[in-house]
Amino acid sequence: MDLFLGPVKLTAINKSNHLVFKLLPSSGYTRPIIESSAHYKCDYHTTNNLPLLNSYKKKLTGESTDKEMMPYNWHILYGNGEIVINVDYLKTNKSIEELVAFVNNDKKKIDIWIKPTTQAAIIIDPLFQPLGSLLMVYLAYYTGGFLIHASGVTLNHQSYLFTAVSGTGKSTMAGLWKKVDADVINDDRLWLHKVNGIWHMFNTPMVFYAQTPKKSKINGIFLLKQSKTNELYQITGLNAAMRVMANCIQHFFNQEMTQEHLDRVLDFTSNTSIYDCGFKPDGEIVKMIRELRETT
Repeated sequence: MDLFLGPVKLTAINKSNHLVFKLLPSSGYTRPIIESSAHYKCDYHTTNNLPLLNSYKKKLTGESTDKEMMPYNWHILYGNGEIVINVDYLKTNKSIEELVAFVNNDKKKIDIWIKPTTQAAIIIDPLFQPLGSLLMVYLAYYTGGFLIHASGVTLNHQSYLFTAVSGTGKSTMAGLWKKVDADVINDDRLWLHKVNGIWHMFNTPMVFYAQTPKKSKINGIFLLKQSKTNELYQITGLNAAMRVMANCIQHFFNQEMTQEHLDRVLDFTSNTSIYDCGFKPDGEIVKMIRELRETT
C-alpha cells in the first residue's frame, strides 16, 4: 500500500495476520501530488515482546493531559543513527498496549512493532495516532521542510497561511474564507516544502476528517490574535520570523536538527510577507486581506 505525503512516498507493508489496514484519514493520500523525492519502506509487525531500547537515549516526551483526547504518552529516543518513536497507550485503547517505531533515514526504512492487548484483529490506518503525526515531523525534516500549526486557504490564485496557538482562530479563519468559496488547504496543520525553489503548503492526514491532497504556494503569512476590531500590520525582521517559528511543530533534540530547522524557517519568512492579524469572526477581515494583497 503506497501513501504520498508531500514529497514522501511511504510504502506500508503489513507483516502480521493480527493487523488489518483500513484507510481512514489517509484514504485520499494514495496518489502523489508532486514528484516524490524520498521513498520509505514501512513494515508493520505485532509482537508480545517489543524490541529492547537499552541502546537508545530518551530525548523528548509528551504526557497526556486529557485521556479522552490524547489516550497515550509518547517518547522520542535516539541511537544507532535511528530515531525511535515509542508510544504507551492508556487503558482507553482496547486493542494496542504499546508501539515502537524505528526510523532509519539512511536506509529509508521504518519498522513498526505493535504490542496488542487482544487476540482479535487490530484495524488501523497506517498513519494512526500518534504515530502518523510524529512520523511526519521527521519525514518533513529529512526532506527539507517542516510542519506548522496553521490553516491555509487559496482564492483567485492568492494563498494565505494563518498561524496561531490552538484555540486562537485558525479553523474560524478558514471557515470565513470558505464562505467566499476559497479552497481550504487545511485548517490546523500544514507541511511546508519547497517546490522548484518556492515554498508551498501541503495538507496532511487529520484525525477527525478525511481530505484529498492539496498544495499551494504561499503569498502571505498572518499571525492571528483575537481582537475586538479587525486590524492588519506588516511586520519584518527576526522577531517576525521567530513568532512564526513559535508555531512550528519542533520535536528536535540536537543542535544540527535545530539549526537546519531554523535556517528553513528564516528562508521561508524572509521570502514571504508577514502580518499581525487581529480579527473578530466576520467577513470584514477577509475583505481586508484580499484588498491588502491586491495593493501589494
